[in-house]
Amino acid sequence: MADYELALCFETAFSVGVGNASLYHTATARVIPGATLRGALAATWWRRPDADQMAFVELFDDDLLVTAAYPPDAMLRTAATFVCKYMTKPECGQVVVDEAVWEAAECGTAPHECWVCDGPLRLESGWVSLPEAKRRGRVQLDTQETAQDGALFSREYIPVGNGAYVATIQTTKPVDWLEGATVRVGHGRSQDLGRATIRVTEMHEGQEDWPETDRPLALHLTSPAVITDEWGASSVDYRDLEAELRRVSLEEVKLRERQRWLRSELITGWHGQSALPKQPEWGLAAGSTFVVEGLSRAGWSRLRRGIGWRRAEGYGQVALSPLEPKAHPPERISFEDWRRLSAPLRKQQAIWDQLRRLLVETIGSFAKSDEVDETAVANAVERMKPMRAVGAGLLKPHVATILSLPKPDLEILSRHLSAPRGDDQRWA
Repeated sequence: MADYELALCFETAFSVGVGNASLYHTATARVIPGATLRGALAATWWRRPDADQMAFVELFDDDLLVTAAYPPDAMLRTAATFVCKYMTKPECGQVVVDEAVWEAAECGTAPHECWVCDGPLRLESGWVSLPEAKRRGRVQLDTQETAQDGALFSREYIPVGNGAYVATIQTTKPVDWLEGATVRVGHGRSQDLGRATIRVTEMHEGQEDWPETDRPLALHLTSPAVITDEWGASSVDYRDLEAELRRVSLEEVKLRERQRWLRSELITGWHGQSALPKQPEWGLAAGSTFVVEGLSRAGWSRLRRGIGWRRAEGYGQVALSPLEPKAHPPERISFEDWRRLSAPLRKQQAIWDQLRRLLVETIGSFAKSDEVDETAVANAVERMKPMRAVGAGLLKPHVATILSLPKPDLEILSRHLSAPRGDDQRWA
């Protein structure tokens, strides 16, 4: 079984309709489903002069796997991904937290606040950096070839100029018939929509495809997956997903119970040869993610071809998530930082106990307030009466430096300094 990269170089706009085609407006998918691309390749195959039914069945029914196609710079965010809610600063765009990756990497609890602006995080899953769709309107003509009342239709389409769309196919058969071939993708072929030229490149699996680690792994779906329960009904439950992973990988893998990371969607389609809609069924949406324990390299090589039903149409494609979080909060204040900042104050042994008590109270108050400014810090420093006995002018700058720390650092200091002395003698 060899893997090939298919680059679709569109020469005209394309429209892959989603939803009810009988409505007055038809939206377009911005990611080309594997089933749609597979149908386009089948139509191209039948245009060959030597095409025959037996060879078609051997290739398309028993061998060829086609994945979804999307731009190379598009990115799929999983159902466990959080970003800054308000984006008050440009740097907030770098705050992207995937809870599944944090859990698999054993990095502790994933942050729930933006470490740039201290605002909350919000869930943001799905594809990003996809081309924007345009809308095209048309009217239906009556027998007099004039516009018919109440028959105004519109359709979305992806314009040309957005670069190639890339998909992956797996097959044991030769693919020379695809190189340079012209395919028609989606609706509107009578209007010359969806015309693309194919470029084929053989892919070689790299050594980095499998991470050498004993830790759990975070995996995610890059296309919808149709899995069933023990009775054969469509299911979106993590227990049925675990059973499917075991069936395909041939290993006793264990799935961590995180139902909130699984998303469902209604999978529909159209069978072009019979001109009939396919049976709609519920499945797991692309971006659903899960943490797996006990998966080996051999098991992963089996999962790479997909899970669930209709895998030949590109459903159930699985990918490895990053081993480590791509973004981390900056290191906050540590015990060593506290010792360095408080060293000039601790040298004043005669007043240190009183000064420390006032510092703890003030730090705790500032950590709970959102209205701390230079004036508040200056007023707090003036209230530190014990410093007057040893020369307040020498100690004021050091106290002001501590009280001017960012709120997250003050929260850490308040938590440690307010704890009973016996809990951690270092902070005493």
